[in-house]
Amino acid sequence: MLSGQIQKGGENQISSCEQELAEEIKAAVRNLKPDKLSPSEADALWAKIESATTAKKTFSIKPYLQAAAAVIVVAFGIGFWQYNNHTEAHKLMEFAAQSLTHKSAIQQQKYATQKQDKTRQQSSNDDELITTDAYNTILVGEGRRSAVHLPDGTQVWLNSGSKLIYPKVFEAKTREVYLEGEGYFDVAHDSAHPFFVRTKRMEIKVLGTEFYLSANQNSAKDYAVLVQGSIAFSSGNWLNRVEKKLKPGEQVSIDAKDNHVQVLQVETTAFQSWKAGYLDIKSERLDEIIASVAKYYHVEISTSGIDLSAERFSGRLDLQRSVNDVVDILCMGTPYQYNATERRLELRKH
Repeated sequence: MLSGQIQKGGENQISSCEQELAEEIKAAVRNLKPDKLSPSEADALWAKIESATTAKKTFSIKPYLQAAAAVIVVAFGIGFWQYNNHTEAHKLMEFAAQSLTHKSAIQQQKYATQKQDKTRQQSSNDDELITTDAYNTILVGEGRRSAVHLPDGTQVWLNSGSKLIYPKVFEAKTREVYLEGEGYFDVAHDSAHPFFVRTKRMEIKVLGTEFYLSANQNSAKDYAVLVQGSIAFSSGNWLNRVEKKLKPGEQVSIDAKDNHVQVLQVETTAFQSWKAGYLDIKSERLDEIIASVAKYYHVEISTSGIDLSAERFSGRLDLQRSVNDVVDILCMGTPYQYNATERRLELRKH
């Protein structure tokens, strides 16, 4: 059938619909390329194949169609793999995997040295810029925040311990960056060059908008919060891909264990204030506030098993201050005090 030859005696047993389908399959095999066969086109073709092969006819072309479908799947898979390994996204993710692994080893060695020599601890509070021929990598020091201006005019606010990788120049049809950690993005609008933020477990596509993204390596969940505009979330490969479009005020999260995706309505004020360097609190529990402060400053805070749920606060915390100052303010007027011991805070009763 794919060769255009019909078996002897079968000329009058093949309908015009089946002939048309066979021609579509031949065309797909001849011209098969991942950028030519879109998901919608592939779905439509599969629907036609299924419809034709399940029809009850005296003469069945099902074996031929199944063979053709198998050829299409294999050819498409190989073509997609070859194409994907040469995209800007693949190059970026490959560079991120290599550079972040290498940097992680360097950081572990640096922190081990700092524990032995506290006089050098301040050096970890400085942002670090690593430059290669194609990419820049920003690593934000512990206990710091950083604002980055990308080559296209996009602004990114990065939290403590975050890493952002981006091209020195956006030359491709898409603008691709990689994030590990937390960032707030104000993306410069350019409909001709979509903007992608890639993480280990998800991908965010935007044209021009503001959103918050959390993708910490050791976190149980990654999530994105849309403040204004629109974004498209996706996760998984081409076989089990999940896609969601968000509206302002929505949060999409993906669980690290089972890849479960969930969309919720949230207040965006906290994420906007995070970018500006303060935290607005509205009758929130002290344990929840402490957790937010710990996350913001990228430190571990131990409450020593104390139940803080009965303590509630309202107001604004200035996150431009040190973490010690912020916790000091929280403890004022309460039966608690704190001790800072080597980047670890402990809350205790008087």
